[in-house]
Amino acid sequence: MSLLVATLASYTAIDLADRLSILLYARARLLWLGAGALAMGVGIWSMHFIGMLSFSLSIPVGYDFAITCYSLAIAVLVSWFALHVVTRERLKFAHLLAGGILMGVGIAGMHYMGMAAMLMNPAIRYDPKIFAASIVIAIAASTVALWVANTLRGADQQHVMRKRIGAACVMGIAIAGMHYTGMAAADFPIGSVCGAANGVKPEWLAAAVIAFAFAILIATLLLSRLDARVAFLARSVARIDDTLDRIRGPVR
Repeated sequence: MSLLVATLASYTAIDLADRLSILLYARARLLWLGAGALAMGVGIWSMHFIGMLSFSLSIPVGYDFAITCYSLAIAVLVSWFALHVVTRERLKFAHLLAGGILMGVGIAGMHYMGMAAMLMNPAIRYDPKIFAASIVIAIAASTVALWVANTLRGADQQHVMRKRIGAACVMGIAIAGMHYTGMAAADFPIGSVCGAANGVKPEWLAAAVIAFAFAILIATLLLSRLDARVAFLARSVARIDDTLDRIRGPVR
């Protein structure tokens, strides 16, 4: 389920990157940028928490509400930055690299802040090598994701839908790979107690997060397609009007 959410979030990001690249009006672009960042951020964050909920301990577990919200905010901000970068008219290598590093560090920060929301005592220990590997994977995955999203802009490409689905699958696997590498780095000492056991409960959090993630991602995709169709029809009507005006001109 976490991999499916990551893939859907990746496809949404690719689709929105294409939509944002053709918007001419600043207000509409800003609106879609914010909506896209929210949808993509919720998708990445949901994948992270679904993955965490699939991990079980022999003690009662919960999550601190405030820290959980902070991790969600990081995911949304990182997504806003990613969409802003990939919709540049020209994506230079320096921008791609800097964007990949910042986005990767942001996603890793979101993950480890989400882990910190458990308020474990003693604190979670992390294997330094696997911890470093998770950050490298996050940066590499983010860089590739930015490049792919920028490359697949424009619906005039051949087999664009297949390319986007394939790219989303690869990006989803990469995002999930970072998460589970980070989980593998975690070591819970014997006798650990979850200080947030009385906080947000996993039992209802799993269903709520899954439903919310799918709802917002699918709604964003549908609205994006609808908006694109309306814009296409408006341009078609404008071209027809121009043609009719040229035809009527000589007659008059």
